[in-house]
Amino acid sequence: MEARSRSAKKRRVVRLLPDDLVAEILARVSYRSLCRFKSVSRSWRVICSDPAVRRRCHQTLAGFFFRTAPLGGRPSPYVRHFVNASGRGTPMVDPSLSFLPLDQRNACILDSCNGILLCVGVGSRYFVCNPATEKWIDLPDREAAAPAVRGRLTHIIRLGFDPAVSSHFSVFVVVNGPEAFDGLRNHVRGVEIYSSETGAWTHRQSEWGAGTVAGWDSVFFNGTLHLTSPNSSSLLTVDRDGKMWGRITTPRVFDFVGVSKGHLHAVHINDRRNRDRLSIWVLENYAGQQWILKHTVSATEMFGIRPRSFGDSYSFKVHAIHPEHGLIFLTAGKLSSLMSYNMDEKRVRFIWTLGENMSAHPYVPSFSEWLLPGH
Repeated sequence: MEARSRSAKKRRVVRLLPDDLVAEILARVSYRSLCRFKSVSRSWRVICSDPAVRRRCHQTLAGFFFRTAPLGGRPSPYVRHFVNASGRGTPMVDPSLSFLPLDQRNACILDSCNGILLCVGVGSRYFVCNPATEKWIDLPDREAAAPAVRGRLTHIIRLGFDPAVSSHFSVFVVVNGPEAFDGLRNHVRGVEIYSSETGAWTHRQSEWGAGTVAGWDSVFFNGTLHLTSPNSSSLLTVDRDGKMWGRITTPRVFDFVGVSKGHLHAVHINDRRNRDRLSIWVLENYAGQQWILKHTVSATEMFGIRPRSFGDSYSFKVHAIHPEHGLIFLTAGKLSSLMSYNMDEKRVRFIWTLGENMSAHPYVPSFSEWLLPGH
């Protein structure tokens, strides 16, 4: 009875607060808390939905987009889902992306970067959207970028966006040449770059040297795309204008690269002879290319005996590193069990089962407004 009385008193105090003071308070909480506070009252729901408040509130990793195949092998579209980073509660983001045109709502997410998504939809059309602001923009056709070799190339497509630096984004298409085919990988010929600032594509010949192979794992950091390179102990770099090309020497062939606490982090996965082990490295000195081994852990240390649900191997794949905390997010096993590993506490926490051969795209809400081409 006493507890109920105290709760009622708190609600009365909240109702007495002026809206401008409530807005100032709510602008200082995390996006996750902001979503929860919508249920306090109608007035709070309005304030929590105010774009000005949402732009000011602290943003961090909210969760992951992923998709699953339809049951029974039916020829119907994949189903898109969103799971919170905690693995608990109602999804903080509507995975249906219902603000998109009806014919694009089944689009496949190719990449995510600081709150925006790169997708491919009907007719293999690329577009970029922001689930937080419910804005989207079609990308123009790439035909003009390199018409002489169109149709003969395989390519990797990645997204670059940093709202702290610019309200414009870039899309990078790493173009591989079949005439340089080597084993199971293609060598890079060049990069096509779309700039939302100019609204156009440009094509740049590769300056990484002959025989360069680019990996799918990448991160956009300091206005530059950083890509893993499966055949070399280095990260490949190219800036958003395609004018600055480089390599960062690495102590291992890295399988994942991301950013946490303002530093590049990378992960090497050793899966030889069932001695599965993760090593996490941090680039302490970017200019001096000085890497420090931050943490190492074996599968046995993480799980003890291999869980039966994993099947015959761990098949580790790292999907994200938390931007602020010592957490890496990875999948393991034949059903792609998504989990977090806390490097400080050396503890694994299960989040969700993604299903076979599925990818998880990390999502950090961004309420920054885009500038249109030419602005």
